[in-house]
Amino acid sequence: MADFSEIVETDLSGRIKSLCELFAKEEAMEEYTFFSGILTLLSDPNDEPMILTAVIELSRCAFLGFSYSMEAQIQIDELLDKAINLSETMSATGIN
Repeated sequence: MADFSEIVETDLSGRIKSLCELFAKEEAMEEYTFFSGILTLLSDPNDEPMILTAVIELSRCAFLGFSYSMEAQIQIDELLDKAINLSETMSATGIN
């Protein structure tokens, strides 16, 4: 079973990197800048407060007025699902 940092790398960082590559290809620079900023929050995959901050920031992506391609929308939906699952897991582990 993967440890927490590996899950963060796979489910969040890896997906955001892929999304940034797509935005670069599509020349969607505002979107690229927003998501690459979130990627910097994930530089330490063991820093749970920063990971929660990144998840909260990700949730804002629907309200920033960006126009996403269909491919980007699909990737963002999958990313948000993974982020929500990860944050729920983090919250559950704090309950005694």
